[in-house]
Amino acid sequence: MANFRPVWAEIDLGALKRNYQRLQKFTDSEIMPVVKADAYGHGAVEVVGVLRKLGVKRFGVAFLEEALELRKHYRDISIMVIGPTLPEYSEILVQEEIIPEIFQVEQAEALSQAAIKLQKTARLHVKIDTGMGRIGFKDNALEDIQRIARLPGIFVEGIYTHLATADSKDLTYAFEQLRIFDDLYQKLKTKSINIPLRHAANSAAILQLPTSHYELCRPGIVLYGLLPMEHFGQEAGFEPVMSLKAKIAHLKTIYPGESVSYGRTFIAEQPTRVATLPIGYADGLRRSLSNRGDVLIKGQRAPIIGKICMDQTMVDVSKIEGVKVGDEVTLLGRDGSEVITADELAEHCDTISYEIFCGFSKRVPRIYKDS
Repeated sequence: MANFRPVWAEIDLGALKRNYQRLQKFTDSEIMPVVKADAYGHGAVEVVGVLRKLGVKRFGVAFLEEALELRKHYRDISIMVIGPTLPEYSEILVQEEIIPEIFQVEQAEALSQAAIKLQKTARLHVKIDTGMGRIGFKDNALEDIQRIARLPGIFVEGIYTHLATADSKDLTYAFEQLRIFDDLYQKLKTKSINIPLRHAANSAAILQLPTSHYELCRPGIVLYGLLPMEHFGQEAGFEPVMSLKAKIAHLKTIYPGESVSYGRTFIAEQPTRVATLPIGYADGLRRSLSNRGDVLIKGQRAPIIGKICMDQTMVDVSKIEGVKVGDEVTLLGRDGSEVITADELAEHCDTISYEIFCGFSKRVPRIYKDS
C-alpha cells in the first residue's frame, strides 16, 4: 500500500538481532521468540525472517490465524499456538503441522482423530495452571495428561506453565508455581510419561529466574528492547527496536484566548506557535497523551497541546527555533540526546509498554532498516 501520509514506524532489525544475541547470554536453553500480535506491532513475518537466519527454529503465536500467516511464508519452522484453539480446527493444526496448547482432554481427542484421518502425528504441548488462573490443567492434571498420552497419533512434545509474578522483586510466588510444575512433571515420569520439553520462562524469568529456563524459554517484550520490570538495570543493553515518526503538516500562531482542538482544553495564555501532525488516536497515539505527552523536534521536546484527534495532533513549538512544515517529528524513539520511550508513554497513559507497541494500528506503515 502506498504511503501518501508522512507517518511511519521505523523497525531496526539490527537492534532486534543484537537483542536476541544478548538473550543468548542469559540462557543455554532453546529460545522460542514470541511473535504474537504481529510481533508486538513490529511485523511478525519480518521479525521471524530475521531471527530464522540467526538459527531460531521455533516461534510462538497467540492463535491459529497468526500461525497460518507465518506458515504461508515459512514451511521450515516450528510454530506453537500459545492460546486456545477450538477442537473443530484440529485438522488444520495437523495438516499445517502447527503445535497447539492443550488444556482440555477434548482438544487432544479431536487432535488424535484428525491425526489418524490425515495419517500424521500431531505434536502438542500441555498447559498447566500452576497459579496464573487463566487456562490449563489443574486438579486432575496427572490423570488427564495420562489419558492424552495414550491417544493414538499424538506426540506430547511439551509441558508448560505461565508465571504470574516473574517480573517482581519478590519471587516467592514464582518459586511456588515452579514447585507445583516440577512436582507434576516428576509424577508423570513415575508413570513412564517422559515429555522432552518443559517451559515456563517469559522475558522476566529469563533475566532473573534461571531455575525456570528448563529446555525452552519464551521471550517476548525484551526481544523488542524493553525490560519487563523496572528494577532490572538497563546495563543489560537491550535496545528499543521501534520508533514512531511523522512530519509537520501545518504551522500557525495562535494568540491569548484562542484554543486548540475539541473541548478547548488548551487555551493560549500568550502567542503560541502550533505545529499540526497528521497522526492521531486511530494510528495508536493514545488520546490520554492529550495535554501531557511530548514529541521530539530538532532534538528538543515539544508538548502535545489540546485533545489528540482521530487523525491529527497539535504540539507547541514556540521554544524551538527554525521549525518548518515538513520537519521530522519523533513520537517514540530518539532524536539527538533526547528520547521518548514506550515506558514513558505508558506511564502517561496508566498502562504498560506492551499495550503501547501493540496499539499502533495498520494505518502506520512499518519501514524496516538494519543498523
